[in-house]
Order: sequence, then C-alpha cells, then structure tokens
Amino acid sequence: MKHRLMQMFWLWVVAAVVLGIAIAGVSVAVHAQADQRVPMVGQTVPLLKHAKKTGDIDAGQTLNLSIGLRLQHQDVLLQLLYNLSDPHSAQYHHFLTPQQFADQFSPTLEQRQQVVDYLHNQGLTVDGVSSNGLLVNAHGTVAQAEAAFRVQVQKYQLGSRSFYANVNAPSIPSALSEIILSIGGLDDSVQLHPLSHLVPTPRAGYAQTELAGAYDINPLYQEGVQGKGQTVAVFELDGYQPADISQFAVEHHLSQPNLTNVLVDSANGSAGAGAIEVELDIEVINEIAPQAQQLVYEGPNSTQGVNDTYNRIVTDNQAQIISVSWGECETQSGAAELQTLDGIFKQAAAQGISIFAASGDSGAYDCNDQNLAVDSPASDPYVTSVGGTNLQLANGGTYGSESAWSSPTDTQRSPNGAGGGGGLSNTFSKPDWQVGPGVNNQYSNGMREVPDVAADADPASGYAVYCTVSASGCPSSGDVTVGGTSAAAPLWAGSTALVNDFLQQHGQQRVGWVNPMLYQLANSQQTYAPFHDVTSGNNLHYMAGPNYDLATGLGSPDVYNIARDGINGIPTTGGNPPDPAPTVVATPTDTPQPTATPAQSPATNAQS
Repeated sequence: MKHRLMQMFWLWVVAAVVLGIAIAGVSVAVHAQADQRVPMVGQTVPLLKHAKKTGDIDAGQTLNLSIGLRLQHQDVLLQLLYNLSDPHSAQYHHFLTPQQFADQFSPTLEQRQQVVDYLHNQGLTVDGVSSNGLLVNAHGTVAQAEAAFRVQVQKYQLGSRSFYANVNAPSIPSALSEIILSIGGLDDSVQLHPLSHLVPTPRAGYAQTELAGAYDINPLYQEGVQGKGQTVAVFELDGYQPADISQFAVEHHLSQPNLTNVLVDSANGSAGAGAIEVELDIEVINEIAPQAQQLVYEGPNSTQGVNDTYNRIVTDNQAQIISVSWGECETQSGAAELQTLDGIFKQAAAQGISIFAASGDSGAYDCNDQNLAVDSPASDPYVTSVGGTNLQLANGGTYGSESAWSSPTDTQRSPNGAGGGGGLSNTFSKPDWQVGPGVNNQYSNGMREVPDVAADADPASGYAVYCTVSASGCPSSGDVTVGGTSAAAPLWAGSTALVNDFLQQHGQQRVGWVNPMLYQLANSQQTYAPFHDVTSGNNLHYMAGPNYDLATGLGSPDVYNIARDGINGIPTTGGNPPDPAPTVVATPTDTPQPTATPAQSPATNAQS
C-alpha cells in the first residue's frame, strides 16, 4: 500500500512538472508573439536615395509624431461612397455626420487605447486622439522614438536643404499592425509648397469682371446667386494680412468677405513667406462667391500640422467645400502618409464635402526633376485635381480660347519649366467613375489620372491680387498679378459654392463629393455644355486634345451650364459599383475612451 502511494505521488510530481513546463512554454510563446515586430510598408523616406548623410541628430531633440490609424470596414465604405454619388441609389446624397462616420468606420475605442498604451509604455507623451480616431498625436525625444519604432534617425543634405530622416523603416508590434497605418514625424524631409507664381506687374491680371465673363458666371449673379449659405474651408499653412483682403475688396468693388480663422496646433496666424498664397485663395473665392463664408484653417507646415489641419476641417464639418493650394510631389510624400490622408478624404466624401486641389505648377514633372510625377493631394481619388490653362478673352470680355499652360523657359521652380500639373498617380488606382472619351489613352496604365478639370493658371493670363507682405515677396504698393494652379483651385471652389447655392434655391441638394458628377456630365449628352474643351497646348509632356486629356482634364467650367445641368438631373453612365460588400456596419464598442485629450486646437480668431 505504501509503495503504491509513493508511485502515485511521483506520478503527480512528474505531471505537475510537465504541466508547468507546458504553461511556461505557452507563456514564453505568447510573450514572444507580443514582442514580434513588423516593419511598416511605405514608411521609408524617398529623398534618401538622392541625399547625403551629414551626421547624427541630437538624441534629446523633440519629435512631434502623427500616428495614422486604419479605417474599418473599407469594403462597406467604398460601396457607401458609390451609392452616395449614384442618382439611382436610395442612399444618393444621404451624407453622413462625423459621428455616424466614426461609429461605422473609425478604429474602435479599444484599438485606439491599444495604440495610446503602447506609446505610453515606450516613454512617449500622448498629446491627443482625434475625434474620428484616425490620428494620435505624441511627442518624445529622438532617442525615445528610435527605441519605440526600432529606427535610426540621421541628418541629411540634398542641395541647399538640410533635413533629418529615419534611415530604415519603422517597425511596430505585430498586434498593432492591423491598427497603425503610418507614423509621421520621424523625418522633416517633406514640406508642402504653395502652388502660386507671383508676377510684379500691377493690375494686369484678371479680376471678377473678366473671370465671370469668361466662365459664364454672370447669369448666376443676375439671378441673385452669390454663394449665400455656403461655407468654403481654405486649407493654409501660413497666415495673411487682413488689411490686404479688405483693400482688395475695396479696389474691386466687392463686399468684405465673411472670414473666420481657425488656428490648428501651434499656428499663430502671422503672415509669413506663404502669405501670398493665403491671400490669393481668399481673394479669388471672395470675388467668385461674394456671399460665401470662408473658414481659413491655418496649421504648421509639418506632417503633424498637415494631418491635423485636414482632419480638423473634416471633423468640424462646417464647410461644404474645401480649397487646397498647397501640395507636394506624390513620390516624395511616401505611400503611408498618402494613405493616411486618403482616409481623411474618404470621410470628407462620405459627409458630402467637395475638395478642390491645385495639380501643381511644374507641368508633368512635379518632383522638379526629369521624372514624370503628379502632385498630392490632387492625385487622391476623393479630391478634384485642378490643372492650369492660359485664358484669352474675346471682344466684350466673354470666353475666347484656352490652351494648356506650358512655360518651358520659366525654370525658377523646375528645370523643365512651369505648367499645369498632370499625369498618372504611382499610388492610387484609376477609380471606377473615371471613365469617358479620352480617359483611356496611350499613357493609361490602370492608375488614377489627373487633372480632373482646369482653369486659368498661366501667370501671363493670371489673377489680380492685392498683397503687401514683404516676407512673401509682395511690393508695398500691393497690386500684383499671380498665376499657378493654386489660383485655379479656389476659382473652382468658389464656382461650386455658386452651383450649390443655385441648386438649393431650386429645392435640390449640394453636389457633395463632385468627381463622379463631373465625369457623369462629360459622359452623357447635356442640355448645356458644362465644360470648355481645351484642345491645344501641353503641360511640358502631355498634349491637350479633344475630350479628356492629361494636361487639362475635362476642361474649364461653364459655371452657369453646370448649375443648370444639375437641376435637370444628370444620368449615370459608365463606372461599376465596387465588389459586393456586406451591408452590416460596425457596432460601437463599450470600451472606455482612450486616456488622452483631443488632438485638436480650439483656438479661433474671427476676422471681419
């Protein structure tokens, strides 16, 4: 009996040891899996291919990080966006609120908290989580960021420009790889550029009278349509001089614009080197849509500042239209950052917001070298890319002719010259709605084609602007002529405010995300011709021609005709819905809110 008890005892001991070893093995395996790192795709710095390493960066320097998170249920979202723009769908123009979008497509509160906890555990300070959960702001030293993301940050030189950048792609724990989309702020290699050209020729550019005559706006004015009830958000990375805006209105016999500044992150609203761009945008919108309200969003020119400014505009949801005249070569922006912005622009589309962005001023060579490239954010499918033309008036101030903007001898920005941006994206596929005569051409490769539309941009037929900011190159006299696709974008934004006003006066909704509608207009016979088809000239590489082309897109606007076609109804032709997707939507979780404050600045400064 005693022997049997001893046997059983030792069997229990052996079993306990085996079980303990197994449990320990599982624990080690789980811990190892939790520590497994995944390198992030699209997070290398493109400029390093051409830059020279100049040394180490101070390990104690502070980095401001913008962590981009992934949208959920993207197949459902794509189907929704298709339905919102399909006049035959029961969801047509049933735009979402920011809360509805967040409930259905944003990362869950639990996912946001996972990211916040990881950053905290790495010693980084979390400054806030955006209300839609797409951005987490944090800061820390270079040493802390290098340890958190297993990177090395170095100093570099490219031409006259110095910058710092991560040598290798950052990595994150595998458990976060389905949540985190991008890590911005590990480098400052990319800064957006204002896409305008100042010409020191006083009072030579077109103003409201000429622009309204050329683009068929006067009939709308005669019907009392001036953009009433419309709000345009103006995306800016600099400030402006309010007195310049006021003086422009006085000189051109316009009402004073209804302006409100919204300062994002550390922006202070002071007028700097980019002020000419800000003033150009505000003044063009004011002369095209005098009764529209303008919200001037001003943020820092950094990855965090750019992301936060776009996201603030969209989550505020106060504007029906966004005008963007700042951009960067798509190739240099990096794929991860482009995808982060794409998520923000998809939310804008779901909320019925039209975004117009300048296509660039270096023609088909947006990176300012010998390689074909296009501009971001104009290359994004949820943004309307606006190219450039040279506009000539007929006798009587009406539309005469246009040709693609191309100035091979203007090499101050690019060695190939200046011209309206256009070409093929290297990141975004051609969307289903981008169809029609000319879209499939000898250059087509299955990628997104830009621009979508065009308008006057050549400085030789530019815009009258008033600017006295010496830091921006403006004369003390104030009167200058400015060109660039950054003038064409606010012209389209102001024109869309007029179209929205006209539609709503006729009991219809605003146009919303406008790209599908523009191609629907071009693909079916309209009672009134919506575009001036630009068929001559080039943008330093691509030739303009009948119908769609990669120099001027669908052409420049006949604003009155677009408005009238809109109230007549636009039949849908071409374009297929995305692959069938589940009709269910995400259910909000009951997990607690991440322990961080909102990554949005409440500071506003009203101007009158």
